[in-house]
Amino acid sequence: MQKYHFLKQFPKLGIGITTFAVFAVGVFPTLGYGQEPSGQPQFSRLWGREGELWSPQSRLPDFSLAGYRRGEEPYRIPRERVSVRDFGAKGDGKTDDSAAFREAFEKGGGKVIEIPPGRYLLTGLFSLTASHTIVRGAGPDRTVLVFQVPGERLQPRPAKTDGNQPTTGWSWAGGLISIGGRGWPGTGPEIAITREQKRGDDRLRLASNPFRPGDEIILRLRDDPEKSLLGYLYRGQPGNISGLNAWQVAQVFRIEQVKGEEVILDRPLRFDVQLRWKPIVQKFSPGVTDVGIEGICFDFPVEQYQGHFREVGWNPIEIGSNAAHCWLRDIVIRNADNGPFVGGYFCTIEQIRFQADPERLSQGGYCGHHGITFFGNDCLCRDFTFECRFIHDLTVQSAIGCVFAEGKGVDINFDHHRWAPYENLFTDIDVGRGSRVFASSGGGMRGNHTAAGATFWCIRSERAVPWPRHFGIDAINLVGVKSPLAAQEVGLLPSPESSTGRWFEPIPPENIYPQNLWEAQKARRQKLQKAK
Repeated sequence: MQKYHFLKQFPKLGIGITTFAVFAVGVFPTLGYGQEPSGQPQFSRLWGREGELWSPQSRLPDFSLAGYRRGEEPYRIPRERVSVRDFGAKGDGKTDDSAAFREAFEKGGGKVIEIPPGRYLLTGLFSLTASHTIVRGAGPDRTVLVFQVPGERLQPRPAKTDGNQPTTGWSWAGGLISIGGRGWPGTGPEIAITREQKRGDDRLRLASNPFRPGDEIILRLRDDPEKSLLGYLYRGQPGNISGLNAWQVAQVFRIEQVKGEEVILDRPLRFDVQLRWKPIVQKFSPGVTDVGIEGICFDFPVEQYQGHFREVGWNPIEIGSNAAHCWLRDIVIRNADNGPFVGGYFCTIEQIRFQADPERLSQGGYCGHHGITFFGNDCLCRDFTFECRFIHDLTVQSAIGCVFAEGKGVDINFDHHRWAPYENLFTDIDVGRGSRVFASSGGGMRGNHTAAGATFWCIRSERAVPWPRHFGIDAINLVGVKSPLAAQEVGLLPSPESSTGRWFEPIPPENIYPQNLWEAQKARRQKLQKAK
């Protein structure tokens, strides 16, 4: 029988440092938006108490729509249910239940597929391609999926790193269970944008307008031969971008009003819209939506992790780029090479824990390669716990507008893996020791580690955290981070609406209000919507 080592929970920490931030006056009995400040609440010049200092043009991005259905509704759960037991699954820890699971996934599309308590041995790859399909266990302490064959043996993916080192594509992508697939989620005619707009604007003028209020559209910008779009995303500090070609970015909107050829959008533009980037819009029509996996433990063999780029594909889940509004909830992952890879739109991961047996750890003390990786847009991960260290715990790579919130771990790092991740948020996180908070990787010709707008808000750590100079870009925001030397790196702050320059406010993380910026932004948006 396999044995497992469960580490203790890690308390949230916070140590005060000198501050020049805006101070609160008086005592507020209930503030909300994450853990309550343990000292006198202090407010950022980028936000204020309730967002009164924020504007759509602010260097502080709008993260309020991240996650499932924009945070506007609960998960959509179908009424009809089937069980893997209906298709012959035993869950006895002895029988190979792969055929039963595959049939359940194929015939249970559009339903809740229940997995009763048990240990289910699996030896294959599985796909969820039908929308409105929920795979639901009885809880990760009762429903355990025991994978016995790694991805590389099931589906070899020979690859090389940017440094020409032989490896497998399972090292940085793929899942033994996949949701959706790859592809562009726009359908219908590509309608050209005819007027330039600025970041923070809320409208677009179209060459023709077949849309109505309530329609969802996706905007796409494509780089020119001079790579001026990448230069813009990096605010003039792109680094070596010889490995980033034909770059494009996207953003999804809901149309609020139609005025002739002009559409009024439900959210501000994340980018300038310049005609040289050939901007177009299409109907947003993802291939798969509303697929959820919840209440399950993913269990992999207790074998020592062999190290960087030597993974074999013990990867639980991948959400493809043509998926949207999908979720993972109440999940435990044990002894994995990688955790979830998420490439879709408006997806949520919550209540996820990573564990490893002592025998699993590499000589360097790592349990795997990537913990949680976002490649997509407007995705959310909240309420996460790392009881072991991955080489890269939380990764953003080409991700836009994604959020990590309310997490804790042993010694978490925020891996900005190049490929122009733009405007992503890390908030209300206890990183533990804090020895490698900004440790990041990625091929050196794929641009600097992050593009503009990366925001770190209320980050608790045992140690002081240095300004991430190696990111290679100034246009990022640190607020409520224990970094006493960062003020010397930053100097005078730019205007809150300046999209360039460094921003650092040394508010003690235990005093910053709100603690959870994503929650505060969402609450403000929803309050304004109700007032309309």
